[in-house]
Formats: sequence, structure tokens, C-alpha cells
Amino acid sequence: MTRLLIVHYAGDYREADRLRRATGGETYYGHGYVLDQLAAWQAKHEAVGFLCSLAPSYWETLDSGVTVIGADTNPDQDPVPVLALIERFAPTHLIVFGPMLHLIRWGLEHDVRLGVIMADSFANPYYRWVRFRRLPKLLNDRRVTLVANHGANAARALVGIGLRADKVLAWDFPHDRTPETQACKARASGPPFTLLFVGSISAKKGVGDLVRAVALLKDRLDVRLDVAGLGATDKFAALATRLGVADRVRFLGLVPNGAIPAMMQEADAVIVPSRHNFPEGLPLTLFEGLASRTPVIASDHPMFDGHLEDGESALVFAAGKPRALADAIARLMTDPALYARVSQGSAAGWHRMQNPVKWGEMIDRWVRDDAEDRAWLSAHTVAALDGPA
Repeated sequence: MTRLLIVHYAGDYREADRLRRATGGETYYGHGYVLDQLAAWQAKHEAVGFLCSLAPSYWETLDSGVTVIGADTNPDQDPVPVLALIERFAPTHLIVFGPMLHLIRWGLEHDVRLGVIMADSFANPYYRWVRFRRLPKLLNDRRVTLVANHGANAARALVGIGLRADKVLAWDFPHDRTPETQACKARASGPPFTLLFVGSISAKKGVGDLVRAVALLKDRLDVRLDVAGLGATDKFAALATRLGVADRVRFLGLVPNGAIPAMMQEADAVIVPSRHNFPEGLPLTLFEGLASRTPVIASDHPMFDGHLEDGESALVFAAGKPRALADAIARLMTDPALYARVSQGSAAGWHRMQNPVKWGEMIDRWVRDDAEDRAWLSAHTVAALDGPA
């Protein structure tokens, strides 16, 4: 009988289930989808579990029969509690979600069917050559029977650090919010012009660059910035004060995912300013920004390459350059023709980002593992996607 365990670095699926039962909503995009997939698998298999390493310590069974587990530990710094919980669950099938080397090694050393799924870019040299220099050898091992990364560019990045192209897949969640459901925008509604950032609040995500861009625009353009998410809020609120734009920057805290589409539609621009050293896979904010038809201003992060066309489906600026970001904001807000063109072109960008391999089907086929499933997985690897070199 199949005992499937998925191990995450962060998250808390006990809380995600509680929230959905209480409100019908979700804090983060995809939580409801994952819970539904887990419940469907539980109905077919002996046991299905989801372990979140950083979540508070618990071991509970949801109404669906799915086991949710919290380890209350950082698996990179202290993997022992996580490994003990894995052994207690006794999986026949183990998916390690993220480049958690200790857990991958455990899977290789035990008689389990092992898969590794990620949402990391490995564009950062530190990730590639220092922290994860041993990752390619581990994942190329024949005992790792599923390797996938979030988005085509992220999958190719794994090949770039030494993984076999015929082994790596690009995956995604389904995206029900599409640009076809929204009207195009003819021009910005300001001044004041409203900018929206959604994501983790950190320097690598470009929040400092965005606050500095607002400061650079102080005497050029009347802009207001809303920042939704958790992280180093105090640090960047202090930066806004120091730069004299505290009255132009609002930190909203964690906003439920269901409220984000309306916020994006009401904004004049959605900003995705990730620096190259942030290990993006393919941020969901980018999908939702494009689907909202509000023009997106995004950095030139390698994981966005090929999806966004500057001046057509988005405005693209040099990552880590606040002045370049400020210029892009000013250019968009003062040129109605450009604004309308980017809003119109957002649909093309959204469709370029779509991926036929969805998280649930990919795992379902990997667990079932019949000849048709193996052929389907093989047909969606980077080698099949890109063809002969």
C-alpha cells in the first residue's frame, strides 16, 4: 500500500485547512488546491501526509484523513526532528519539496520512492557553487525518480548546474484567474498613482529598491506605494522615514489571497522588483498581476526571461537599480499610449507563462507509475521541451 509523504520547508497546512473551513479562503495562493489534491490521494492510498518543517510542532489528522505534521525546526540547520517524523510516518513514497540536502540523502539511504520538487532559480552564484554544489549529483542519482522546478526557466536552471535534461520537469499550479476576465485599462487613474507590491518583504525581493524609487520620484511624480506581505517591515518602514516618503508608503501586512486581485485591479501598476540573487522560481504575483490587466513593472530577473516583453506585456528594468525602476514608473504613468499597450499585452505575457504540467497531476502520475504515466512524465522534461541541442 502507498504511504505518500510530502515534506515542505515552510508553510502550515493545519492552519490552511482551519482557515478554509472557517472562511472558505486562503492566505496563500494554491493552499486550497493542495488540500484538495491531498484529500483525493488519501481516498486512494493507505496514508497521505504533509510535513511543514518550520510549522509549530503537531501531528494531526484532518477531516479528509490526511495527516498534517509540524516539526518546529529549520531542516537545513537541525534536520534531526524532521527525519524522526519522516521515519515515524514510514513513507513508501517521499517528496522533498525544496533543495533540503539532509532529507534527500535520507531518501536515498532508505527504501522509498523519492521525488524532489522545487521552486528555486539557482541563478545566485552562492546557491549554485557553494550551498548547493552537491545537489546535481544527488538529483542525478537513478533512485531520484522525479525532479521538477517551478517554471520552464527554473527547470532549465537545474540543467544549467548539471542535472540531466531528460530528468527535469517544469511544473506549475492551475491558474483560474485569467486576463480574459478583466477589461483592459486605457490609462493610469492617478495622480496620485498607486503602486502595489505583494510578496515577502526583503532586500532580495527588491522592496528597498522600490522604496528608494518612490523617494527618487518625490519631486517628479505623485506616487503612493502599498506593500502587502510579511518580512522586514520595520527595516523598510524606517528606510521610508529616512528618505522622507513615510507618508507615501503603506505596509499592509499579510493580505488574504482572495483580496489580492481587487487590489491589483485598483492599482495603477503592480511591481515585481526581485533582485537576481533572490531564488525565484516563477512568482505567483507575476501571474496575478498580468491577469489583473494592471500593467506590471518587473525586474530583469533571469526567471522572467522570455515571458515579458518590455513595452509590450510589461515594463522591464535593471534589477537592483532604483533609478531605473523610478524611470520605468514615470514612463508608464505619463504615457497613456504605453499604458494602454502594456495592459492590452498582459494577456500574451500571461499565456507565455502557462505550463501544461500541474503539481497535482505530476505527483499523481509519479505515484501511479504505469507505462502511460512514465511516458507522460518523460514527454514533459526539459529535454523534450527544448529538443536536441
